[in-house]
Amino acid sequence: MSADKQFEKLKNEIYDRLYQILPEIASLFGLHNPYDRLFSNGDLTPDLEIEQTIDEAVQRMKDTIDFNALNDSNKIDWEVLERLQEFWKFILHEQRQNVLNPDGFELIGMSFFLMISKEYAPLEERMTAMVSRLKEIPRYLEEFRTRFEKSKPVKLWTEIALETAQTMPGLIQFIAVLGKGQISEKLQASLEGTVTALETPIKEHIAWLQQLQANTIENWAIGKKKFEKLIGLRDLGMTSEEILQFGIKSLKDLKKERTEIATQIDPDKTIEEIMALIEADAPKTYEEALQATKTAMEEAKQFIIDQDLASPYEEDKLIVEETPLYMAPLIPFAALIPPSRFDDPKIGIYVVTRPKDIANLSKHLNYPSIRNTAVHEAYPGHFLQTGVSLRGSLLQGYAGTGTSYGAETVEGWAHYCEQMMMEKGFVTGLEAKMVQLTGAIWRAVRIIVDVKLSRGEMTFDEAVDMLIKETGMTKEGAVAEVRRYTLTPGYPLSYLLGKHLILKLRDEIMQKMGDQYSDKFFHDTIAANGYLPVSLLRKVFDQKIAKLES
Repeated sequence: MSADKQFEKLKNEIYDRLYQILPEIASLFGLHNPYDRLFSNGDLTPDLEIEQTIDEAVQRMKDTIDFNALNDSNKIDWEVLERLQEFWKFILHEQRQNVLNPDGFELIGMSFFLMISKEYAPLEERMTAMVSRLKEIPRYLEEFRTRFEKSKPVKLWTEIALETAQTMPGLIQFIAVLGKGQISEKLQASLEGTVTALETPIKEHIAWLQQLQANTIENWAIGKKKFEKLIGLRDLGMTSEEILQFGIKSLKDLKKERTEIATQIDPDKTIEEIMALIEADAPKTYEEALQATKTAMEEAKQFIIDQDLASPYEEDKLIVEETPLYMAPLIPFAALIPPSRFDDPKIGIYVVTRPKDIANLSKHLNYPSIRNTAVHEAYPGHFLQTGVSLRGSLLQGYAGTGTSYGAETVEGWAHYCEQMMMEKGFVTGLEAKMVQLTGAIWRAVRIIVDVKLSRGEMTFDEAVDMLIKETGMTKEGAVAEVRRYTLTPGYPLSYLLGKHLILKLRDEIMQKMGDQYSDKFFHDTIAANGYLPVSLLRKVFDQKIAKLES
């Protein structure tokens, strides 16, 4: 058996084992039967089994497979697997959110949201699977609580978990009414009975979280030493201090540029007054904002096709809808629920959060911001990148799931697309430039806040205040942002830093290729390998350029 066939066999065995450990992941990948009916263990067993699976696979890989005999793609996969092993050990044994974050409903909510939102099978079939999965929730929650018998969770994360838990009855009730008149009476009766039986277990879990609040720890920061290790594992080519200084300098430079643009718009008005004018150009209702988002997304897709900037798949489908209540506490503005590997066609969900206070609608969803965000989340940003990448290596496509691994290419790409689409003429006008610069300033602040929060050098309230002061964000939005930052150390810095690294990479590739360079080649290569860290992405470009030259 060739080295490539040996390696493919090994990778398939990893995936098969992962599906058994975490059937929700199989569903996420788009493998629905029989996995949609199942739910994983709630205790620490899955984490330990995943670690064992990866360790054994890496050892077998090194013992039995000749790296030099592999094709280019598998050589990259080899490095991904080695890095994944290191990353998983860090997450499990040093970051330890699995015993510090008591949010047992995050996985539950996401698994049902995908089954509700994506029409990958007839509703009767999806509802049958949902009933089976709903019946597993009491067992899962009971097992989940055992994680905290010997460990105190973080107070802030316990508060967030409680808020999420309190939205669950609404989600469960929504599932109960979703099929009325559309599924068989027998299945509807089973569904309603299952939902009714869940009332007590959910109330018990909420009560447990309320009691847990009295037995928590304050500190959620991983600290300087661990954060430095995390940055090293990501192979960003910079220390955390260098990244911090990059963020500080970027903030200064971007604010200066925004001031210059503001002066061009109206030299007699302050930046705040100009932003107020820009924000006044906004839909009057949330529903109008949602429709404007759909329109902007469709126009962005057509633009990249017309300008030959990238290669989207026409059959891929992106649904735009309101952010579910259980997700809203951590998504203040908008986000992409990505398509699944085995979706046919690839289906993504672009969620847009309804402001709690409708007075904030124009601040969150004005027309220039809607257009810029559509580029970031949809085309040629996250959705295009995800749809293309998931047609490649499964290992590369999901190695960073739930972590900051490769985030500089994921978020950096989307942020790069904002600038690139202005350069190419899709986003136009000084007002739009102001919005884009304000967004870039936000990303520069993210770098500073992320590094300082994670290293334990900034408090939660200081981070909120900095976001409000430097970006003009509402307190509601800033609090939601910082909550998310505390849970995702190293991720928030990935936007502006990632754009910087991609622009630097673009310069390198243009120099190497000369007249052979094209934007489409550069963009398609990143889109096809969009979940790799930039350090490995550079190797992919080297492989491709070598083939072109041979």
